[in-house]
Amino acid sequence: MLHSPAPSGMPPGYGGSGLTFPEAHVLEPLFAPRSVLIIGVSAAASNFAAIIASNLMRYRFNGEIFLLGRQPGLLYGHRIRTSFDELPDDIDVAVILTPASIVSDLLDQCGRKGIRHAIIQSGGFRELGDKGASLEEKLQEVATRHGIRFVGPNCLGVVVPRSGFAPIFVPLGGVYRPGSVSVAAQSGGVGMGYLYLMASEHVGLARFASMGNKLSLDEADYVRAFAADPDTGVIALYLESIGRGRALYDAIRECPKPVLVQKSNRTSLGQRIAFSHTAALAQNDAVLTAALAQAGAVRVATTRDMIAHIKACTLPPMKGRRVALISRSGGHAVIAADAAADAGLELPEFPPDFLSTISGSYATSVIRRGNPLDLGDLFDFDVYANIMERAAALDTIDAVVFIHEYFSEFGAEQSRRLVPRAEEVAQRHQKPVALVLFADEAETALVKELYSVPFFTSIEDTFQALSSKWRLDTRPAPDVNAARPSLGGAVTAVRKLVARGERVVLGDGASLLAQAGLTVPHAVLVRAAADLPAEQPLPAVAKVVSRCVVHKTEAKGVSLGLADRVELEAAVADLAGRFGPFGEGEGVLVQQMAPAGIEVIVGAVRDPTFGPLVVVGLGGILVEVLRDTVMRLAPVTLDEARAMCRQLRAARVFDGVRGRPPADVEALARIIWTVSHLVAELPEIREVDLNPCLVHERGHGATVVDFRMALGPT
Repeated sequence: MLHSPAPSGMPPGYGGSGLTFPEAHVLEPLFAPRSVLIIGVSAAASNFAAIIASNLMRYRFNGEIFLLGRQPGLLYGHRIRTSFDELPDDIDVAVILTPASIVSDLLDQCGRKGIRHAIIQSGGFRELGDKGASLEEKLQEVATRHGIRFVGPNCLGVVVPRSGFAPIFVPLGGVYRPGSVSVAAQSGGVGMGYLYLMASEHVGLARFASMGNKLSLDEADYVRAFAADPDTGVIALYLESIGRGRALYDAIRECPKPVLVQKSNRTSLGQRIAFSHTAALAQNDAVLTAALAQAGAVRVATTRDMIAHIKACTLPPMKGRRVALISRSGGHAVIAADAAADAGLELPEFPPDFLSTISGSYATSVIRRGNPLDLGDLFDFDVYANIMERAAALDTIDAVVFIHEYFSEFGAEQSRRLVPRAEEVAQRHQKPVALVLFADEAETALVKELYSVPFFTSIEDTFQALSSKWRLDTRPAPDVNAARPSLGGAVTAVRKLVARGERVVLGDGASLLAQAGLTVPHAVLVRAAADLPAEQPLPAVAKVVSRCVVHKTEAKGVSLGLADRVELEAAVADLAGRFGPFGEGEGVLVQQMAPAGIEVIVGAVRDPTFGPLVVVGLGGILVEVLRDTVMRLAPVTLDEARAMCRQLRAARVFDGVRGRPPADVEALARIIWTVSHLVAELPEIREVDLNPCLVHERGHGATVVDFRMALGPT
């Protein structure tokens, strides 16, 4: 498990990994500068850059502050300089807030002065159209020439409470305190919303970055920077677009800390006419969801979900999914039991000695002596804490959820004290203790004022967050030494096809697949019955191969169970007559009929953001209707391929149903594994469909009976 010693003030199990991440140190001056230059400052009350200076001083930034503006003067005791010549040569980072038209010139002067990091808050770039986009191109050229890395443009800036570095142009309240959560947000407004909610929930901040237009640095860069930061224990991302999907995947996969992602802009992606079933299934938002899960991140749907998950991730590590559920309300206990089941968590039976202690002490009050434990009309608040403690001490329990409802007019003072008690129990036993409080709005606000400890106010949110935490805390490290399939001559075969200019291979893939180690029936491509070989194995299948035919069954382009030569010749003649004349690589594919099996699709497609993907699904001709598929970024390990098979909704069919024997899932996994490595190694492959693959009885393998591939130059 990816656990390591935590720095002070951080939940155990996160942070302080001691790992290094490529280029992460390059970004460190953006978050821990020794000196900062603010460009665009004036003493005018309406000057936004002056607010930046005010925030730095209010938060007691522990480095030097330099100010640059058009007019000389003083601001908060700091001299406003008017020329770069008046500045020292060793400034770490520049903050630019000026009209967009002069930003590139200012960045050029920063580069000449030796400044290699910047925060460009100015708006007016590509978000405003073509003119702004041309300004971005010029800005990128200047930054590349000088080797400058920068946040933005069109961003709020960054916040690092521990050092007081808060160069943001909006006034900040005094609510941010050091903590273990680092946030990178594409929207400054959403990012600030996160920070306000975190502050109200007593979740401390390690680092914050408003990414803006992500011209120089994007989410992958921030994940790597936060992963290398010893103060960061949890990483939260808000994204509206992803430019380098594979880089983000790699950064998350290598990160030893929990990564939470909220991605909006989910429904504006258009559809396209797909060459293959696989392409139709691999829609972008589904790709993102699959990639994040495979990398080990958790995708959340809403801001409320994000805050609940952040709170859960600040609790001690969760080593398993066994939860002790304790409630003062039978109704809440029932709701919570359903929520636990929906979240994939377990409510194991309590040990007899635990129950006997509860029954012996509170027999007249406790209604249900099980898990959930319904405390009924027991109103001893010290007893509540004692039960919480006893439950957390059990070796058979990985987390405790205590649900408590009360009224501010009755039992409020004692109820409030449960908040710090839950925190004490969690730290003492190093297990999550999630306290769910139900009270009126004023009382809830008062509890937040009294105690700087996070608690929950929704049963469903609590269990979903704990479920995610369990997966994050127990995710395995990437297997960098995983075995690779032998692709034989398939790689060379594909490259020869591309060299000949063949963009699409429809019917001549059998030898290619066989060279990659896959089982394919004996097959021959003919254009007429006269072309059939004398010794064609029977029974046979004849199917049309044409660039104009994607769905052969719908086009009545398949003849099955051809038992003798007469039937075979008649079928070939019929198909050739209806679909000919044929072009290069087209005709009628005649195959030896494979044994019966479960119809499965295995495919791969190249996503423009995330690169090669592999897909497995059930359904054969109904694959796009049933959409029972699992998708992963390629290549996958053999273990990941096995898991893909088991994650299908209808995976039970592999175990044998209605008297049928179990299927050879291992053979199917090896097909997925091989195809994933083939498409990962060969960027020439745009799309590939193995549909259907017939998965035979266990021990008898799987056969690829139809095949389509789209090739193109890299």
